Amino acid sequence: MNKSIAFLINPYKKTRKIAEYISWILAKLAGEQPLWEVYVYSDEWPLDFEGVDEIWVMGGDGTFHYFVNRYPDCTLPIALFKGGTGNDFYWKVFGDIGREAHFSYVLAGKSADLDAGKVNDMLFLNGVGIGIEGEVLRSMNAIRYIGGAIGYYLAAIPNILRFKEYGLWFDKTKSLASKSVFLCMVFNSVRAGGGFHFFPMASVRDGRLDMMLCEPLPVIKRLFYMPKIQQGKHVNYSFLEFSQITSKTICSDRVLRAQVDGEVLEADLFEFKVLPAKFKFIVP
Repeated sequence: MNKSIAFLINPYKKTRKIAEYISWILAKLAGEQPLWEVYVYSDEWPLDFEGVDEIWVMGGDGTFHYFVNRYPDCTLPIALFKGGTGNDFYWKVFGDIGREAHFSYVLAGKSADLDAGKVNDMLFLNGVGIGIEGEVLRSMNAIRYIGGAIGYYLAAIPNILRFKEYGLWFDKTKSLASKSVFLCMVFNSVRAGGGFHFFPMASVRDGRLDMMLCEPLPVIKRLFYMPKIQQGKHVNYSFLEFSQITSKTICSDRVLRAQVDGEVLEADLFEFKVLPAKFKFIVP
């Protein structure tokens, strides 16, 4: 069957490596499916996808975040191509596979409806970290060229040393007793930060979001447990509280920065809800 494809590329990731990858993809497609039509958008993305059968998106978590927020009602199959620093949602969909295997899955076109989340007016695929995660993201912007877990460590450690706990309520009126926490995260997927497995048990097909609350910790314990969290070996620690939600209102005792799939949101009220089977992704 012939297909018409819109191939969307992050215009701010025009590196030699990305250019080589794009050339490889187009050459492979021309050799294996010469009758398919591909429209490449590397500078300005289209207003809509009329007449298109599939959408291919190349970038990292920030690019995918931008895509779902720009096209929140997209119902077409979406193929993800790795082109960022963390690539955490791509990893959740495809795992650690090479170009050839990944491209064969894209050509096969098998798709599945995967969940997304929403916080205030922003959609997300990976998750939201309230407080220290927002501060880490601000620091990472200065060292983003390093990327991955190393870049995350360099940004996280100074914030781990100085970040102060905060109070949370779980209703808009703040009538409930507050809970003091060092960290609050609400995730749809498993990992962020280029490989930190915050929610190793999370599924993007269960119609739920996963929430983690961390009690205030001394600085030495914050540093000690950081590698454990990266490896996903922290789920049974007594100072962590895990739960699953479909919706939740979280209020804080001060305005906090939150990272939402690599974008910053500043607020003292965060309204979450899951969007079950929101987008159709091409999967293995």
